Amino acid sequence: MGKDVLVEHLKSELEMSERKRLGLQRQKIEEGFEAEDLSLWTMLDLMTLILVFFIILYADLMPLSPPVIFKEKPVAQAQGKTDTPSKISIQNPRIGEEVFSLDIEENMHLAMEGTDIRDYSIKMTGNRIVLVIGEKISFPLGQAKLLAHIKPPLKKIAVFLYQEQSYKIIVSGHTDDRPIQTSLFPSNWELSLARALGVAKFLMAQGIDPRRISVEGFGQYRPIADNENPETRRANRRVEISLIRNP
Repeated sequence: MGKDVLVEHLKSELEMSERKRLGLQRQKIEEGFEAEDLSLWTMLDLMTLILVFFIILYADLMPLSPPVIFKEKPVAQAQGKTDTPSKISIQNPRIGEEVFSLDIEENMHLAMEGTDIRDYSIKMTGNRIVLVIGEKISFPLGQAKLLAHIKPPLKKIAVFLYQEQSYKIIVSGHTDDRPIQTSLFPSNWELSLARALGVAKFLMAQGIDPRRISVEGFGQYRPIADNENPETRRANRRVEISLIRNP
């Protein structure tokens, strides 16, 4: 029963009781009750008023029911599409730690799919979500200069990274196992680190706080495929942008 309904119900009951009491009082007076009996009725009147006061005061102090919060559906669902995942956060109920947020994955896909770029993937592990960008769309072979067509999606990614302040960002560079030895890059270590640094600098130029970003260069030592043919070697040449929930 709601607070207002309860108050009205109590008031109605008290009014009914008061009418019965006054009727009984008039009847007793007509029958010739003594003065001390009338003073007793006056005391009962006072006690009734005090009771009404405390009932109303208690009702005002009763906590309201918690508000019902409705989450907005994604735009795609509002337009009748049902294949877009809801924007929810998955949490560990025991420690309250957010594992990952599906809307971040969706935003990453939207940023990349707004172009003709397809050489990418998104992985989610625990409290980390990783955008994997292949060399074909990001760097010329053996170089660390960003290609022009990777910059628009990186700008879009920077927009929601700027809004997701609770995530720290790690940019990691990886290569295949073919050795490289140039004046700029004596080994794959330098090449992988330079590529990660190039992506990190681009994100910082879009307004991302440098204190949120760190860079890593792993060279050929963390492959995701063997290096036995051109296709698998190309898969190993990549940059990963990892979002990690701050503790």
